[in-house]
Amino acid sequence: MDIFVEQIVKKETSGKDWALRVLIGIGIGVLSAVSLFIFFFMLPIPMAGLLLVCGICFGGYHLMTGLDCEYEYIVTNGEIDFDKIVAKRKRSRLITAKVSTFEAFGEYTENTPAPGSGVTIVSAVGINEFGGDTKPYYADFRHASAGNVRVIFTPEEKVIDAIVPFLPRQIKVKLDLNKKNS
Repeated sequence: MDIFVEQIVKKETSGKDWALRVLIGIGIGVLSAVSLFIFFFMLPIPMAGLLLVCGICFGGYHLMTGLDCEYEYIVTNGEIDFDKIVAKRKRSRLITAKVSTFEAFGEYTENTPAPGSGVTIVSAVGINEFGGDTKPYYADFRHASAGNVRVIFTPEEKVIDAIVPFLPRQIKVKLDLNKKNS
């Protein structure tokens, strides 16, 4: 039986994102005012000024929407893909891994062992659009091109259920023990 599960989570908007949006808005206003002043009063070419303002507004809109980000988790027959979608117009693959190569997998808490030195950390943490409280999970594995990797993500129960059958036996045993102790 083939297994295919996907989930899209929206990246939580941080204070840094809001500050960038405000700065972009201020930049749009200042550049538009300067270009209108130059093309209306210093150079008598008002149409060029209006075209430049339109270009500035379009560029600012493009920059602002570029701050909207989503992550997609796709589990297909024991392989998991992590994609980043920027402004619903550009998709890039963060990393792909075989679940059977996971060295560690579980809930990401303060008791989670710290990754060793030289570990690449891929954060694909998002918020559930339906308001459910999804807990962050982590997965440690060895990747062919990225070396040792730790992925931190917020899967729903259906994604976890699709991952568990392909996990190595020793990790399944640890997960079962953790569930019994909870």
